[in-house]
Amino acid sequence: SIAASLAIFVTIKEKDKSNLKANIFLVVGLVLWFVANIVWAYYEVILHLMAPVPSLADVLLLSAYSILIVRLYIEYKSLRNKPSKKFTGAVAGIIAVFLAYIFSLTLDLSVVSTIRGQLMFAVTIIYPIFNSVLSFMAIIILYGLRKEKEIEKDMKHDIAWTCELIGFLVIVLGDSWFAIIVLTEFVEQLWISALLLSAHYIMIAGGLLWYIRLANNSKQIDVFHKIKDTFNKKKKTDVTTIALILIFITSIAGYALSQANHNDIPQGTNSILEMNSQNEIKQVPIGLISSLTGAWSSGGKSIKIAVEKAQADVNEYFENKNSSIRIRLLVGDSKTDPVESINAIEKLADSGVRIIIGPATSAAVMSVKDYANQHGIILISPSSTSPALSIANDNLFRFVPDDKNQAQFISNKMWNDGIRVVIPMWRSDTFGNELVKEMKKDFEKKGGVVIEGVEYHPHTGEFSSSLHRINFIMWNQYLKKLSHILENATHKFDPREVGIYLVSFDEVTPILIQSNEHQTLQQVKWYGSDASAQNMQIIRNHDAAHFAEIINFSNPLFQINLTNSKAEILEKEIEKKLHGSSSLTYPILAYDTFWVTALSLEKISDNMTSDINTDIDIESLKKIINATAADYNGVSGNIILNAAGDRINANYDIWSVAKSQDDHENYVWKQNIASNYSQSHN
Repeated sequence: SIAASLAIFVTIKEKDKSNLKANIFLVVGLVLWFVANIVWAYYEVILHLMAPVPSLADVLLLSAYSILIVRLYIEYKSLRNKPSKKFTGAVAGIIAVFLAYIFSLTLDLSVVSTIRGQLMFAVTIIYPIFNSVLSFMAIIILYGLRKEKEIEKDMKHDIAWTCELIGFLVIVLGDSWFAIIVLTEFVEQLWISALLLSAHYIMIAGGLLWYIRLANNSKQIDVFHKIKDTFNKKKKTDVTTIALILIFITSIAGYALSQANHNDIPQGTNSILEMNSQNEIKQVPIGLISSLTGAWSSGGKSIKIAVEKAQADVNEYFENKNSSIRIRLLVGDSKTDPVESINAIEKLADSGVRIIIGPATSAAVMSVKDYANQHGIILISPSSTSPALSIANDNLFRFVPDDKNQAQFISNKMWNDGIRVVIPMWRSDTFGNELVKEMKKDFEKKGGVVIEGVEYHPHTGEFSSSLHRINFIMWNQYLKKLSHILENATHKFDPREVGIYLVSFDEVTPILIQSNEHQTLQQVKWYGSDASAQNMQIIRNHDAAHFAEIINFSNPLFQINLTNSKAEILEKEIEKKLHGSSSLTYPILAYDTFWVTALSLEKISDNMTSDINTDIDIESLKKIINATAADYNGVSGNIILNAAGDRINANYDIWSVAKSQDDHENYVWKQNIASNYSQSHN
């Protein structure tokens, strides 16, 4: 938006009308670019959807590309000293080789047997074509500028032109680099693409600022001196000053918003208790590590809202009973990334937190577990389920059953549905690996067959804006493999006895969307996990919901009574803040987790003196948590823990996608009470 605004300002202020046509093209191109990003933001922030490919945003952005290419062509024609044909041919040859490589990769991964697949391939390949033309024009103009010998007027604009052209090259590199690293699975280098995609706006804005400096600075007075003189002499603020002030304010506001969204953890005391000297109220910090961004943000955001509601209810309860403590909540974002989870727990520990709700995912818990044990920190996760974390006498509690229970349940469900052959597709982390391993063990005990399936490495980060086209197409490499395995299996076994078992986080949506392009995958039943049950992104994306209905996508989820008043209040709170509600199971478990944590801390604080530096015995606190959980009758029912600190009552329901009875154009999650598949566990 800043770059587009500056372009408009430059066009208005430019005295040399010979550049008017080119400047108008720049303005229109950047404005279209800006509007395209607004459209993508509407999909992602407001609707919480992945934009379809192609979408209106694609049309706008590709139009912006073409207009900016025309602008560069106009400027190229005005060069007095154009590059030699030899140089131009060399640049064109290099870019052509690069484009051929991208074309080959994209074609290999695309499905062009359907109309949708053909459209997606066309849009996906148009971007690198436009990128190539844009980069070609930018390079030869930069080279041509180097050869310009007219010193005065034209050379003053070299810096501005250089910034603008490098800005275009940066976006080309960012977009193309992203395509290469994703299509070739070099996912660890995603940060390079994100950095480049952000930097190109800065480069273009910098070049336009230089234009403004020249237009308003004929006496070579520095812009910042003019700002100083304006305030000192109380002169009327000129347009340049206003522009600079607006840019500064926008930058600060954007930074502040970014920090707020990432929930930076404030520094605090190194003690678990913090005394308020005015009224002798003890402020007790409780930490929360949740997946606010990343591959399971759909669940992590809901958990945060539930915990914040629990904090308000707990503090109101303490106030009404004249308790001497209040709870202060400190939040860290794991970003669904083990490395970021370590950063989050370190910040919480520095803030004096000794007990943390979370992390939300098993991979995140696995990454911070040793740190928690070494630093005397207790973790209570409402949603981590990996059996690999079921260890007695550690500092981890989990108010949800481990996945041995879920694996047995889904194994029974598939067997009772007549499935005798299972092909798994799963994310390669501790959650996916352990769940598939336990399912395989139980299903084979029944006499079933589990074929070697498709293990995929979860991509970190969020694929936004135009790069969703890469997010969609990259799944084809896995789905083609899955389709091939399924074809072989149906040749050997009755197709009615073959099922696909999918274990995934929020990437389930693009997987289901792209599965529409593979006819073979529609011929068998699919089963999922608790991580995909009631995922709102599935039913909000028509293509994903349609495919889920066709394959009878059945997902187990820990059974909770959702008809009580507290659950209804939580659902309304989540819907209000997230414009819709996914599964309530883990938010409710998080709500109960906070209550048990707060009540346990109240008990232990009653036995402490006013000395805020008194050390807490972790073993004593763990015993109190066990006892409090057993006595607490929460929204999710009684919380009985086993020797490993995991919940033992494990009943599940099945959730599947169906068309809404009120509106047949929309889809809903349908609950199937499936207690006949449950098993009792001791």
